[in-house]
Amino acid sequence: MNCPVCKQRPAEVGVLCEECREELSSPLHITPEQIQVRNVRPTGAALIDLWGRPQPLEARTLIGRQIDSPGIAVLEPSVSRHHAHLTFDNGTWTLRDLGSANGTFQDDRLIEAAVTVHDSNRIRFGHIAFYLIEDVSRLPSPRSSRSVTTTIRPVAKAEAAPADGAAAEEFDEAEERTNVGLPEMRFRLHEPTGGGGGLVEVDGKQVQLTTTQFELISLMIKRMSSEAHQPELVRGFVRSSELIADLSWDTKEPSENHVKQLVRRVRRALMKAEIGDLIESRHRFGYRLRAVPRTA
Repeated sequence: MNCPVCKQRPAEVGVLCEECREELSSPLHITPEQIQVRNVRPTGAALIDLWGRPQPLEARTLIGRQIDSPGIAVLEPSVSRHHAHLTFDNGTWTLRDLGSANGTFQDDRLIEAAVTVHDSNRIRFGHIAFYLIEDVSRLPSPRSSRSVTTTIRPVAKAEAAPADGAAAEEFDEAEERTNVGLPEMRFRLHEPTGGGGGLVEVDGKQVQLTTTQFELISLMIKRMSSEAHQPELVRGFVRSSELIADLSWDTKEPSENHVKQLVRRVRRALMKAEIGDLIESRHRFGYRLRAVPRTA
């Protein structure tokens, strides 16, 4: 079965696909044992955590660092002692911040008053994020993973190695999730002379990107075009180290976390523009377009 959030990709980490799981990643290290549930009468809804695990919700659920009553305890310093409430009434879930120090967010928007939250919304308490799923009965069977702290897409046992010569990791071919048969799409880049980002047009649909986002797409287009000689399974990947070195960052010390955040923002921008999820990530290979730039 597919991931209950995007409803497009197979579940790979618990009940989530790898791309949706990456949307929950945090700059802070946290372990599964730091999330604890105390409830008696679950409603059939749940918060899905970073490891793709459903955490059942009661009709009135307190989220915080210290929970004595039914609720979800998140034992992490960015989460306040009593951080937020999720309540269910007349078929609607409502989220309310309880004056937390680091804020409560709905899909990256800081909430200042009670808001209605919907199925598949991403909810973040401080630096720790979850997805709301209103009906756990439709969740796929959880998938176990070799790693829950890094991207876990297995590396293909391809005839050619990655461009930088790194050895491919052995794996069961049946586990490979990468789609072959990449579609051809027309990309046009419009960069204003004054800088400040640029406009990307994909098969007639347009999206405005910041400077770093525009550079990311440009680099992936060039890499996919220049590696026409490579087998499609390994063609066009750009490693995080290249992105850290080559892109215009607004921080002095960009890291792997900055790359992940950049990719997530570009994915969201492309999907909001109805272009689709055009960025693939694969463990130890990096990132690439899910399409081949059309030359004519």
